[in-house]
Amino acid sequence: MALDPEELVALANHGIMKLRSAVARGMMLPPEERDAAAIIVRKGALAQSTLDFEQIKQLAARWKQEEQPAPSSQTTPCHR
Repeated sequence: MALDPEELVALANHGIMKLRSAVARGMMLPPEERDAAAIIVRKGALAQSTLDFEQIKQLAARWKQEEQPAPSSQTTPCHR
């Protein structure tokens, strides 16, 4: 499922916010609250999906990896 980080979602017991914020907040929850962590994502007018803490953790790791800069050997120098 492709998720838009800017999509509005509901983080259980924390309210409505953008998905990126909900994932970040979910990752900061104390360990004893993580089992109850859930993000409700709407996929249309009536359909919705719920992400549990394991899925939140995987999404956070994927986004973190995508934000890593490319190794310098793969970057192209800018010539003027």
